[in-house]
Amino acid sequence: MSDSSSPDSSLPAAKSRPAQMSQRVSGTILRLNRSSSVDQGLGQGMEIAMTMGLFLGLGWLVDSWLGTRPIFTIVLTLLATVGTFAKIWFSYEERMRTLEAERRIGSGAHQSAEEAPR
Repeated sequence: MSDSSSPDSSLPAAKSRPAQMSQRVSGTILRLNRSSSVDQGLGQGMEIAMTMGLFLGLGWLVDSWLGTRPIFTIVLTLLATVGTFAKIWFSYEERMRTLEAERRIGSGAHQSAEEAPR
């Protein structure tokens, strides 16, 4: 009679636990990396919408207060749109410069490791 609780029968299950744990951790890390770019995009979209809405409302209030045509509404909304997109563009450019510098440093380290004496 074989006992299912013998050490030999649980050995394959014990060996597979670290592998399963490793797969779960790496899967979680991959999901976090993908969701961070999505979160960043959603955040920038919300920033654009909120800024444009705020300046649209301010322009409408100024136009109502001064009794003017919707000139302030149009001008402030255009300024908010241009300013927000300029901010996003410059932050994108800065991020790309940083990543390129990191890549150059990394490729230089890789090349120097390959040129090491054998």
